[in-house]
Formats: sequence, C-alpha cells, structure tokens
Amino acid sequence: MIAESLRRAARPLLLLVLLSPAACIRQTEEVRPTIPLVREILAGKNDPRAQMLRGFKPQPQADIAFIGSAFACDRFAEYLTFLDEQDNVDARREPDGLPDFAGETFACIEDAHPYPDVLARDGEEALRRRTVYRVLAALDTVAHISPYDLEGLSVKPSAKLVVLADPFLAEYGGFDVDTLFRSLGCRIPVVSPIEQMIDHAFEQGRRWDLSVGVICDPALDTTGIYERIFARKAAERGARGASCVAIGVERRDSVLHTFLRRYRDTGHQKPLDAILIDNLSVSPDTLKTELAEIVSVMNESSMTLGRLFSRNFFFLDAFGEVSSRCHSFLRENNLFTHNIAYPQVSVYRPVRKPDSEDGSIILIPGSYVQN
Repeated sequence: MIAESLRRAARPLLLLVLLSPAACIRQTEEVRPTIPLVREILAGKNDPRAQMLRGFKPQPQADIAFIGSAFACDRFAEYLTFLDEQDNVDARREPDGLPDFAGETFACIEDAHPYPDVLARDGEEALRRRTVYRVLAALDTVAHISPYDLEGLSVKPSAKLVVLADPFLAEYGGFDVDTLFRSLGCRIPVVSPIEQMIDHAFEQGRRWDLSVGVICDPALDTTGIYERIFARKAAERGARGASCVAIGVERRDSVLHTFLRRYRDTGHQKPLDAILIDNLSVSPDTLKTELAEIVSVMNESSMTLGRLFSRNFFFLDAFGEVSSRCHSFLRENNLFTHNIAYPQVSVYRPVRKPDSEDGSIILIPGSYVQN
C-alpha cells in the first residue's frame, strides 16, 4: 500500500518534469516569433509556396543564387567565376587552369534600394518579408519577361544554394527563412558571408574574449549592423567578453592604416585578434601587405599601430568564406554540374507584383529595358 501510494504521488511530479522541456521550448520560440508571411505559408496545407519547399533538395543543374545589391552580387559572381585555387578532380589546393566553379551558373537577384533605407522607411517586418520573398523567388523556376507579365512566360533554374550578400538581409530575414526551411524540410543552405566569418573567427581564435574588427563599406559605417550580428553570435556561444568594432573605409592605398588609426582615435586600445573584410572593394592581399609593413621592426609603426594586433592575429574575408562554403557544400554532396565550361552569370531584378499589396515580387531579366 505504501509503495503504491508513493508511485501515485510521483506520477504528477514525473508528468511535470516531462512537460517542462516542452514549456521551455514554447517560451524560447515566443521570444522571437516569425513574421505573419511565414506563418501564413506554414498554415496553408495547399499553399503553393509550402508545396514547393516541402522536402526540397538541391539538384546539380540548379544555380548558385546571390541576393543583395547589384554591386555585391556582381562582385561575388565575378570572384567565383575566375577563382582557380583547387584541382577540379581531387580538390587539392593547386590551380589546374580550370575555374573551381566550372559549369556553374550564378543567379544574381539584384535590389536597387539600399536595405538600411528600406528598414528606416518601411520597418523591420517589411525587410524580413523582402528577404523571404527573394529567397522564394530564387528557388522558384518561374520567371517573367517584363513587369507586366502576370503569368510568368519564362522559366529559370532553381537554386541549390543561396547567398544573402548583405548583412541586413541576414540579420533581419535570415531567421524567418531558416524557420520556413526547417519547418518544411527544405535542404537548401542559406549562406551569410558575415556570419560565416564570425563563426570562423570564433573557431580559429578560440577565445571567449575575442576582439574583432570589421572593415565594411562606408555606407554601413554607423548603422551598427555588424556589432548587432556579432553580439548575437557571441551570445549564442556564451562569449560575454567578446567585442566587435566595425569601421567603414574607402578603397585606398592604405586601408589598414586608416582603419587602425580610426580604431585607436575612437578610444579602442584592445589588441585585435582578427579583422573581417566585408568591404567588397578591398583586396585582402593588399591588406596583408600593409600588415607586414606595419608590424616590421624596421618601421616606426610597429611601436604604435603594431601594438593593436594580438600575437595570433588573422584576417578573414567575405570572398574566401563564401567560396569555401559553396565549394565544400557542392563537393560533399556531389552537386557540381561537372560541365567543362566557364561559369555563367544570370541577372534578375525583383519588381513588385502588379496589384500586390503584401510586397510580393516577380523576377524579370536584368537586361529588361522599358520601351
């Protein structure tokens, strides 16, 4: 009788313990709910967008899609088009005279309006919707020949990998895209250059108090977007002592000198463990040459600016992170086209779908010119 009574008394406690994790999960999800657009897609059993994404798997003949400004998309596509760092047969780190992405097509979905302006003018939800709509368009095979083509009279390949080529898209819309893909079992990877660099910096630096600088486009200098992304990524790792300073620098002969002087003149003295290069106009090789000059004991700068580098300092750049992520994903999953041909580039412009009030878009050729 006593044993039976104890078992009965324990059942409510056991039930409470079993239910607690679920309660915690619900509470965690509610901290950052997804946008109504994503909830609408997930709620509709016959929603064509959900049907397209459900169980979606990348295919070799699909494109590598870049979403962002025309400048960012063009720079990434140009870099990958001519990149030749690995043997195309066995992936040895040795050029073989054939581009590493031979046979691939880069689909550039290029926006005309700067994302900080969109955020300021239309608000956070609008920017999050904008990201989701563009990713959906990248995966869709429907294309339109003009802004007035309501049916979609053209076709295009889908995407097997998507690169969000702007930090605002990654920070504001990346969560919603991830929620949508995970919920529907879509297996298309979505790559953020700045998040790739930050993750790599933590893995290579192996410090809870990692000190990072970001060389960015001057237009993003005071937006705080890089510090915001870094703070989120650091919090995910429990790296409370980590810090990030983003400084916009124009392309000049002394980019690194300019960055370090501004870093010092704004009161920062902590030696940097890494500098992430997210200004696509800046050559990483040029910065490495500058670094060698700064730290050389033959130069006075080694006693001033040279002290702003930690002993194990390193550079990371957006081009290198994106090319490495794309190449490893395609190779590990056998998703290269294996066509012996130079990479191709397709350009699309997203325009508002006629009579749409929710921000829906269609893709038209970048070459379209209105008569």
